[in-house]
Amino acid sequence: MEPASCCAERPKPGPTGVKTKPSCGGWRAVGLLLLLLLLVLATVGVVAGGLLGSAQGPPKPRLQTLRMTLPSPHMPRPNQTILVDVARNTATITVTPPQSNHSWAVLFDGQSGCICYRPEEHQVCFLRLMEDSDRETLRLLVDTSKVQEAWVPSQDTHHTQELLAVQGSLQVDPAQVGALVQRLCMRTPIYWARRAEGPRRQRLIYLCIDICFPSNICVSVCFYYLPD
Repeated sequence: MEPASCCAERPKPGPTGVKTKPSCGGWRAVGLLLLLLLLVLATVGVVAGGLLGSAQGPPKPRLQTLRMTLPSPHMPRPNQTILVDVARNTATITVTPPQSNHSWAVLFDGQSGCICYRPEEHQVCFLRLMEDSDRETLRLLVDTSKVQEAWVPSQDTHHTQELLAVQGSLQVDPAQVGALVQRLCMRTPIYWARRAEGPRRQRLIYLCIDICFPSNICVSVCFYYLPD
């Protein structure tokens, strides 16, 4: 397109060197075309945005965060946050022990019926099956998160210990666990763990983590490896 053809009329026969004035009708036509082009672009943008929104699927359910201030009569208070997904019936507890920069992630997965422990400073995950008491704890976490208030345990919080025996020779196939466990333990070996049975005796403890719950119970979960 020649630039001059849109702005001036074709020269009429006459003396050489006489110029014609721009046509007002030509300017109006150009302005109308630009306006129509802008309207078309705006319409395309709205349609494209709607298609992208539809492709992303329905909005994901909002996660409820339960923050707790944890008392400890013998040591500084750890930092603990619980993220509850009501729709999936899951709760992820993130615990940072006092005087430590490394956190633990503890996943209560109600869909797969497992609890997964992931210490940040160790390339390992521990997995155990949920028991009835664990399902009750998960239900309490879900119900408490719906209140959306910070929970502060009372001064009569009960402290207890739980020993979990790690089966170091029995590694879990990631394909056999839920998607949430796979995501938490990506590129990390997973080992089965179970509650220690029989009378308490001296064991070589490998790792421990303190977890507190809205039931005013704080549990010190300790892991030790079973002999091969």
